Amino acid sequence: MKIRQADLLQAGKYATSIRILGVILLVLLISACSRTRRVVIPPVTGTATNTYHHGKFVWFDLLTHDVEAVKNFYGTLLGWEFDGGMRNDPLYTTITLDGTPIGGIVYKEQKSAASETHWISYLSVPDVDQAVEMVRAKGGTVYEEPIDYPKRGRLAIVADPQGALLAFVKAEGGDPNDRNEPVKHFWLWNELLTQDAEASVSFYEDLIGYQHESLPSSRDGIDYYVLKIEDKSRGGIVKAPWETMPSNWLPYVLVDDPAPLVAQVTGLGGRVLLAPDKNVRNGSVAVIVDPTGGAIAIQKWPFEEDNEMEGAE
Repeated sequence: MKIRQADLLQAGKYATSIRILGVILLVLLISACSRTRRVVIPPVTGTATNTYHHGKFVWFDLLTHDVEAVKNFYGTLLGWEFDGGMRNDPLYTTITLDGTPIGGIVYKEQKSAASETHWISYLSVPDVDQAVEMVRAKGGTVYEEPIDYPKRGRLAIVADPQGALLAFVKAEGGDPNDRNEPVKHFWLWNELLTQDAEASVSFYEDLIGYQHESLPSSRDGIDYYVLKIEDKSRGGIVKAPWETMPSNWLPYVLVDDPAPLVAQVTGLGGRVLLAPDKNVRNGSVAVIVDPTGGAIAIQKWPFEEDNEMEGAE
């Protein structure tokens, strides 16, 4: 991956403050919501399915200090729409695509000049309490013990043994159903960039019961691991391209072509970490950062001449 080293070094410099401040503020929001009805955090699926797809990433929340800036960025770039939430008001904003809730935005006050924005991925697990105990036993960090939250279900916030932040959830009403085909501007994939890919694979296999498939990466000598369960590919794990880069889950969004979207990023106040490059997945992927520091990948799918990511759900 040809990501600028300066960007990754900067990301690494502020990674600890991003995680800690972001998690604390999300926990405070959840606690506040338990005491008031003013903030409504929706379920992970608009219509109850009463079925579960353990091992699937079912929701994504963005922690940010400028709700209006990210709404303009993602709304213009991806056509996302938003329900609730205003600048400087600690409300929860629901992100929707064609009327379907797909994620959320949590306002948090900025505490320093550094970006403290972070996407948090929600992983469906069969038992949140057991998952938390495994994290603790394997040397990870538990930021928020399991809590029952109205409409959302039982959840906990943790960092895995390599330091990657995520949430566990047993959703009230079940998980979103798998789609027959990927949907434009919807979540396509989730990828863990980590300093010890093999250890991360082992941890998530023990946690969820995944099996993995090892594929050659675009970087020589580096394997790309696809996590599978019940014949479904649910995520990828690969060694981070720089030793200073902290472990992080990177959400992917499906697009027709990343190039014209990348051309809009700077004008919307964002940054481009990885521009489309023929040497990286045949130019089908880009990594962009919103005006407040939240990073996502935008990916054309399917793409030719590379197998690095198989059968995204």
